[in-house]
Amino acid sequence: MMEDMGYFCVDNMPIPLMTKLTELLIVPNGEITKIALGLDIRSGQNLRALDQVLDELEKTKIPLEILFLESNDDTLVKRYKETRRNHPLSKGGRIENGIAKERKKIAFLKEADYILDTSRMLTRELRSELNRIFAENKEYKNLYITVLSFGFKYGIPSDADLVFDVRFLPNPYYIDELRPQSGNDKPVRDYVMNNDISKEFLKKLVDMVEFLIPNYVAEGKNQLVIAIGCTGGKHRSVTLANELYERLSVAEKEYGVRKEHRDNRERCNYESKIGDSMSFSGNIKEEISRQLSPARHCRIAELAAIISMCGAVMIDSRGHAALKIHTENLAVARKSFTLLRRTFNIVVDIAIRVNREKGSSYYYIVVKKHEDAVRVLQAAKLLNPYGDVEEELSVVKNVVIQETCCKRSFLRGVFLASGSMSDPEKSYHFEIVCASMGKAQQIQKIMRCFALDAKIVSRKKSFVVYLKEGAQIVDVLNVMEAHQSLMELENIRILKDMRNTVNRKVNCETANINKTVSAAVKQIDDIRYIEETKGLDKLPEGLKDMALTRLTYPEASLKELGALLQNPVGKSGVNHRLRKLSEMAEEIRLSRRNIMIKKTVKIQLSEGLDARPIALLVQEASQYSSSVYIEVDQKQVNAKSIMG
Repeated sequence: MMEDMGYFCVDNMPIPLMTKLTELLIVPNGEITKIALGLDIRSGQNLRALDQVLDELEKTKIPLEILFLESNDDTLVKRYKETRRNHPLSKGGRIENGIAKERKKIAFLKEADYILDTSRMLTRELRSELNRIFAENKEYKNLYITVLSFGFKYGIPSDADLVFDVRFLPNPYYIDELRPQSGNDKPVRDYVMNNDISKEFLKKLVDMVEFLIPNYVAEGKNQLVIAIGCTGGKHRSVTLANELYERLSVAEKEYGVRKEHRDNRERCNYESKIGDSMSFSGNIKEEISRQLSPARHCRIAELAAIISMCGAVMIDSRGHAALKIHTENLAVARKSFTLLRRTFNIVVDIAIRVNREKGSSYYYIVVKKHEDAVRVLQAAKLLNPYGDVEEELSVVKNVVIQETCCKRSFLRGVFLASGSMSDPEKSYHFEIVCASMGKAQQIQKIMRCFALDAKIVSRKKSFVVYLKEGAQIVDVLNVMEAHQSLMELENIRILKDMRNTVNRKVNCETANINKTVSAAVKQIDDIRYIEETKGLDKLPEGLKDMALTRLTYPEASLKELGALLQNPVGKSGVNHRLRKLSEMAEEIRLSRRNIMIKKTVKIQLSEGLDARPIALLVQEASQYSSSVYIEVDQKQVNAKSIMG
């Protein structure tokens, strides 16, 4: 960056040689007029001598400015892990300990002319700030402002210094034509800002921020995050963040400013699916396709996964190879193109074939040059054991996915290429379809490294690695770093659990009501049976009162029945009396079933009965549950048996 500004750059040279280097600046008619010297903790013990060297340089009257680049601990740890480097002061231990020691050693440099916190900065934003300071010579007071829009449903940013809630403003979400758009679109911006309350709020917000900035600068603050939130982080918050950013950046200011829209997921204009919104799988793929790991080895792991799942090698008659990636998903095509260009800096051809009947598109990413194709396959470890190119792609070698970060990237790649997830509103199902058992087992093994209990099932000619539990699917989204989709899934799970809980309670209440009604009907039937057979007047006074009250109030609860009695009793007393009435009715029914009625009919036929009347008699007798006998000469036979 500094070389582009005309500086002669030297990285981490021995500190005692700094004075010798600066002598180049005072050489008459010399070519070197500006020097940028980069120093870090790798200078070791010599760093202690820097303070003395700086004093000596001041005596030479050579203009000197110090730029101090810093970052928070979490970002530094992440950067060290992504680059697979140990901290020089950690001595093989934890990176955090090395960072703590480094901060103590370089504390004296915090009095620098310029201090930039790069925790949230992109490379292009750092370049812009350096150009602002050293090329444009604009005054800078070591404050870098981030204007951040977010959605409250996804959580408040943890690093926000100032948080403003704009959910009181008119919401474009409820306007059908504005819902698919965002605050970056003019119709949404006009809708939000064509309101007196919005204009007044923005005016007061700008006034307050401009009041605070000089005071933050005076206190030595070098990083300020202003978070503006609405419900979903797409319409109102984006609009206000854009407006605030424009007002802070229009004039010549003494600070740097950037904007970021955390939760605004723009719809792709080329989305192949039809409908107002993408599927849940589409949302996940869209989110992870926009992530690009800064580490080359992670990009290679992700690209290897995509090539293995939906790539093909074509070898012509001359033995020249070409690499082709084919997919129906635009996000996958875009990610494949980006990985090839950013990682290998090669020329890639893109072809699109539209199927008008199905309303879908097929995307082809082709590396035509033989040398480039071999270089990609070699880096992805997709050559055969002899190092040759074959049309049939093998399983990705373990050397590509040794590190945890590479395993995460690999899972992102296989899901982009061949994964899907059902709508969590209906069911929980996450799957990755593989062409061979070897690839399925490799994915299963990697997922189990993250404590994910993945299963494999054969489906036609494919092998499917799947998860069925909601908690496991949440974990795999976290592994793939699809955090927005994870939060959306968690919200759906919470709502489903809430609905299920309510349904269980309602069903329980309904069951209790049905049980109560059935019991009341049975009690009334028993009381009426007693009334018809025995009479209620013959009952004890307490049972008689209970029976009459139940007949009078058939829908009353036990508690209400107890209060309606002449001598009120509690719920247990009412239950006891009703149970006694039911037992009494059952005893009456049982006694009536055991009553025997004996009737004798004499048939005087000298020759006995022939077959026809016997059959008629047996048919008639068989209709009754009672026993029927025929006696002849003191011999008794069953009248329901023809043989008898």
